[in-house]
Formats: sequence, structure tokens, C-alpha cells
Amino acid sequence: METNSKFNWKDHISIVDSSLNAEAIANVIKVDTEMLAHMDDLQDKVQADLTKFQPVIVAQFTPGGGKFTLVRNEYGEEARYTVEPVARLFYMAKSIAHAPLGIFGCFGPYSTDPKNQGWRAPMEDYRNVLAKALSTIDDIDVEEGYQIDDTLKKKLVLDLNNVTGEFDDAPPHVDESTVVPHIIKVMKDLLKSSIDFVDNTALKLSDDESPAEVFQKWCNMSSDDNDNPDDTLYKLIVQSQVIAASTQQLGISSLMKTWRNTFSEEDWKNLYVIVQGEWVTRKLNSIAQCILPEMADKEEALDEHLLIVTNLTDVDPALHFLARILEDRSAAAMILTDHSQPRDDLSGQVDLLGPVMQDVVCPHMSASNKAPATSDTCPH
Repeated sequence: METNSKFNWKDHISIVDSSLNAEAIANVIKVDTEMLAHMDDLQDKVQADLTKFQPVIVAQFTPGGGKFTLVRNEYGEEARYTVEPVARLFYMAKSIAHAPLGIFGCFGPYSTDPKNQGWRAPMEDYRNVLAKALSTIDDIDVEEGYQIDDTLKKKLVLDLNNVTGEFDDAPPHVDESTVVPHIIKVMKDLLKSSIDFVDNTALKLSDDESPAEVFQKWCNMSSDDNDNPDDTLYKLIVQSQVIAASTQQLGISSLMKTWRNTFSEEDWKNLYVIVQGEWVTRKLNSIAQCILPEMADKEEALDEHLLIVTNLTDVDPALHFLARILEDRSAAAMILTDHSQPRDDLSGQVDLLGPVMQDVVCPHMSASNKAPATSDTCPH
């Protein structure tokens, strides 16, 4: 090979050894994996110190209206108190309000194939469940079974009269002496209506008919009888929902007031609340709505101190999650100092790359994302 003395070796592009290439890539990626390891360690330390500086309430969903754990510092040690404050009436009213949903569940899988009559057996079984509930409902003691005390009775009078006044202009019609019999009547009427639909409508359909159409007609029943504010399925369900909501709200708010009185106002301002909810109940979460009015600063609490979290099953995972939020917020406050991006990007439900990605995907959109710079609408 003839050597060219004029060859410029500095401009020569050499072949990089593949093992060195892989090692270099690994070294770069390790910057992120080591960051994660350090942040995990920080999260553990934050959780360990969490309740030394502020109280935390973990609210867990239960069919009975919620289980609430207060985690606080007592004499330098973590203490936990767990309470289920909602009267049993909540579960009773909610259970019976679900009767039409139970009927729907029986035929729903077969509604696209009317010739498939597989819904009949489960509906007959569910009808027997409804009938048994109806036949024994009078055996329930008001105070012990429903746990209705005088305070709850007064609240139910107010809330039921408010909602029934919206039914065909029906007048308020319950007082403290009649509200409990009225509640029991609402539940019994809903059970009777459900059983009647199964017996005299659904199960009498021909073998090539689906109950879907008649079910919807039954659910949509309406009446112009101003003297009977609870004479249709819709009105019975609404009243059952009001009974349940009133009972839950009183139980939770009373507990929050009790706990609040054990703290100074300054300590209560530091309260964090984690509400464990399903994905379908994140918005207008009933438990969160009951808690928020009792927090120190409603606006700040909603943005910074009250978290609705999915896929958490116990108190310790909830505290671990809160520790992650707090460490991310601390990092955001220090790192995003030029405010080119909102500081809460590291602590909210917005991906840190989200705003930047929006600029890349939708460059014609305004920075505020409130009005497009062109007539075109960028898909989200």
C-alpha cells in the first residue's frame, strides 16, 4: 500500500469499538438510574420523618362509607387512630339504591343477543335476594341497625325535604317524627318496584325478547302526582342517594371536627389528606368533598394538601406516595427557578415533558393553551 504523506489523519473517522460504545451508553444512562436510587432513598427518609412535622389523614374507601386513619406525632413518636365514622344507614340506603343496577347486571351480558336467554336464571336468583331483603327489613332496629341518632335525623329531614321539593313541585313532607318511617318506606318501595319489574315484566318476556328496552322504560318512569313525591323508580333512587350522602357527610365532617379540635390552628394548616379512590371516582369524590370544608385553607388544601390517589390499598403505601410528592415538590422549587415551566409539573398530574411535548406536537398553539394561534385545533 502506497503511503500518502498528505493524508490528514485528524479528519479521518475511525470505527469505534462496539464494547466501548456500549460502555459509554451505559455510563450516560447510569446518571438516571443512580438518580432514581438516590430519590428512592430520599423518599424513604422523607416518609420516616413525615409525621414529625405534619399530621396526615388517610381516607380509604369502604362500602360502609370510609375508613379514616389519622397519623400524628405524639411525644416524639408516630401514633395512628383508625375510625369508621359513617352510620350504617349509609350502607343500607346505598345497597337498596343499587337494586336496579343489580338487575341490569343480570341481563347486561346478553342484551346484544335477544335469543340468548341466559339472563333468566341469574335474574331469578337476584329476585330472591331482593325478596329476602324486603321480608326482613322491618326486623332492623332503628338505633342499632341503622344507627340513626337525633343529629342525623335532623339532617335527613332538611335534606330530604330539599330534594323532594324538586319533584313535580311536591311540598316538603317529612319531619323528625316521620322521617324514619319515610326512609324505610322509600327502601321498601324500591325493593317492591324491583321485584315487580322482574316478576311481571322481565320474566314474562318471550324467548326472543331482551329485557333491555323494558328495563329502560321502567327506569324512566315519571309521574305528575304532586302529592306523592316518591312514586317512581327515579325518585326512589334519588331519595336513597340523598339519604346515603347525608349520612356519609355527617359522619365524616363530625370526625374531622373532632380531630381538628385536638390540634392547634397552625398544626392543622400542615395537615395532608390522602383519599384512596378508584379511577371512576376521582372527580367529585364524595369522601374528599366531605373532608375539604374542614381543612384550614380550602383553596390551598385543594391544590397542595388534599390528594385523591388510585391504586393504593393501605396506610403505609399512601404515606410512601405522599413522601414522593413532597420530595418532588421540594426539587421543583429549587430546580425550576426560572419559572419557564410551572413548578407543580414535578408534583402534580402533569408529565414534566407534557408542556414541552405540547409545543412540539402543537407548535401553533399559544403557550397558555387557551387559544390557538391559528384556526386549526390541535388534537389532545
